[in-house]
Amino acid sequence: MYQTALMESGFALSDPKDFASRIYSSVKSSLSISPDAIIEEEEDVDEAEAETEAKEATPNSEAEPTRDDEDAEPSVVKDEL
Repeated sequence: MYQTALMESGFALSDPKDFASRIYSSVKSSLSISPDAIIEEEEDVDEAEAETEAKEATPNSEAEPTRDDEDAEPSVVKDEL
């Protein structure tokens, strides 16, 4: 708790790796995770590919504008006289 108070007050820890290790151990024990558990890597998917697949899966003809549409620059519309 002393080291946590030091960090909270803005002081630097003398051994941050030791502190992090003890925090990780505490979290693992509270979640009942075995210290010998193997971490499985997840596949990285590019955001562009995920967005493209999502757009292809849902029709966009009468869909409400998404946040991306709102952030995009407005298109140039020619006024007809």
